[in-house]
Amino acid sequence: MMAHIDRFSVSLDTELLAAFDRHIAAKGYDNRSEAIRDMIRELLVAGRFEEGDEPAAAVLTFACDHDVGEVTQRVRGVIAKQAERVRGSFSAPIDPTRDIVAVVLIGPVSQIQGLANEIQAMRGITHAHLSVMPGGE
Repeated sequence: MMAHIDRFSVSLDTELLAAFDRHIAAKGYDNRSEAIRDMIRELLVAGRFEEGDEPAAAVLTFACDHDVGEVTQRVRGVIAKQAERVRGSFSAPIDPTRDIVAVVLIGPVSQIQGLANEIQAMRGITHAHLSVMPGGE
């Protein structure tokens, strides 16, 4: 059974709409509706996982300057404390002093967010981003 589709109008500044059109074309969207549907889904999922103990899956990505205050060892310590939440990680060099790191996490969103907050707040961590979605245990 196909879902009912509702239409609505949005008024945008001409420059903002042009920038949006360039952005969605670069992402490969065929039309504005598809892009807006994805944006709404992402917004709703993000709002749903801001707090609480709902099961979630997540990826924490960040840049790590390993020349700053033993940050590599501190990150490993935080991850070891939450080993039951970590499903895998990947690290690759960006330049001689920095790595990009991705950590896959599963569990209650409050614990995932807590682990991410602890890592993001460390000196030597930059450009951190947590992407959370439904799922997990």
